[in-house]
Amino acid sequence: MTCKADDPGDLLMRLRGTLGVMIIAAAIMAACGGGGGDTESPGDGHTVHVQAFDRQDYNADGFSAVAGEITFRFSQVGIQEHTLTVEGREDQMRLVVKNGGTDSGKLTLEPGRYILYCDIAGHRTSGMVARLTVN
Repeated sequence: MTCKADDPGDLLMRLRGTLGVMIIAAAIMAACGGGGGDTESPGDGHTVHVQAFDRQDYNADGFSAVAGEITFRFSQVGIQEHTLTVEGREDQMRLVVKNGGTDSGKLTLEPGRYILYCDIAGHRTSGMVARLTVN
């Protein structure tokens, strides 16, 4: 007499079920996690650290800072050229990085919500945009 657990057909069905659950779980984790989806913590509140990636994305979708003079530290992970500017303040600050480089600049901002973006053609529409909340 054979045990049901020893039946090769039953074992195959259980493996398929387990594999299906694992694939679904992996898909959910991939959709919910990963770079570019988080809000970057303010640190000292007066410095915003932004990283640009060759996949045309920043390291977070949102940043925060304290009103007043804010230092932006911009670094690049990769080789593709990227910029960082604040919508409506393009003439006051435009940071440029490429080949793993860094750039920094300062702006004085009042409390409110601002948009950070890369102004290189096609990059903003590809996702190089983030919120900046100034309190």
